[in-house]
Amino acid sequence: MKLPSEMSVSQIAQMIGGKVQGPDDVKISSFSPSPASATSGDIALISDLKLLKKLGECKASALIVPAGAELKLPLPLIFVERPMIAVQRILTALQPKWHRPAAGVHPSAVVDATAELAEGVAVGPLVYIGPKSKIGARTTILAGTTIGGGVKIGEDCLLHQGCMLADFVELGNRVILQQGVSLGGDGFGYVTERPSNMELLRDGLPGASDAPNPLLKIPQIGTVIIHDDVEIGCNTTIDRGTVGPTVVGAGSKIDNLVQIAHNVQLGRETIIVAQVGIAGSTSVADRAIIGGHAGVKDHLKIGKDSIVEAMAAVMKDVPDNEVVVGMPASNARTWFTEIAHVKKLPKLSDEFKALKKKVEELEKQLAAK
Repeated sequence: MKLPSEMSVSQIAQMIGGKVQGPDDVKISSFSPSPASATSGDIALISDLKLLKKLGECKASALIVPAGAELKLPLPLIFVERPMIAVQRILTALQPKWHRPAAGVHPSAVVDATAELAEGVAVGPLVYIGPKSKIGARTTILAGTTIGGGVKIGEDCLLHQGCMLADFVELGNRVILQQGVSLGGDGFGYVTERPSNMELLRDGLPGASDAPNPLLKIPQIGTVIIHDDVEIGCNTTIDRGTVGPTVVGAGSKIDNLVQIAHNVQLGRETIIVAQVGIAGSTSVADRAIIGGHAGVKDHLKIGKDSIVEAMAAVMKDVPDNEVVVGMPASNARTWFTEIAHVKKLPKLSDEFKALKKKVEELEKQLAAK
């Protein structure tokens, strides 16, 4: 990726907070995320020390490397404590000027007369903003977004194309909603007049029947509250609470295609990766991470700083600082030990058969005496 203008190694080091080894006046014209694809004029990143073995093939003019790496190469090196922070700073400088509407309301947008728009709000084409909604200063709302009534949106938010916010949803400051995010749809709650077949079978009771037993909708009268500095990925859905709010804590990051059910409580700085499903009334504590395609049962507690690995099926509470994996999810160390033992079963079976055969032969010999 081309830099806006040519920079010296020393200028780049200053920008990313690194220390230079070697000549610092070498000119750099572009950034390469991989040393394998870098060419002359590029500065490349090495975030994994395992890649250092392949540096003989690198054609970059300079490298960004982890602090403490012992390298002697005929090109400038910039040592940084956290390589991905260096990437964040470089890409922040390189990002293009995105196409955003100017402050004001596009002629095709529909804004209710009772809605309140603070200074510097930008409303794009075909946006709808419902009655008594309040939009904070410098917030940008892109084309085709629908905002219901009584919604509160903080300052400096960015709502990408096609987002849908139902009545009474609340966003804090600096919230980013990617394309197609849906907030405040009804939670999934139904009840039957008499015990359902599922309830009877679950409790081991007789009386299961084919007679109609309609599912009656439970009104979902809560809301969704998204705190400051949250980012939510494309086509993620967060349901309103049955009673009270579904909450996403400050600084949390939610990936694409995630389903968060009614009354879920996410703590601060949680990370929820793509295609995760979290069932109703589960709480996820501060800084917990849930990997892609994992499923979490309802009414559970996921502890602080815990990690749920990808595709895990969480059926019970996860303690603080725990790493869980598998289906059903269990302690990662225990799970991998069990898998290692399972892999030994064919060999153990063969050994058992051989021992059994020897025992039978010995028994025959003893019987013949």
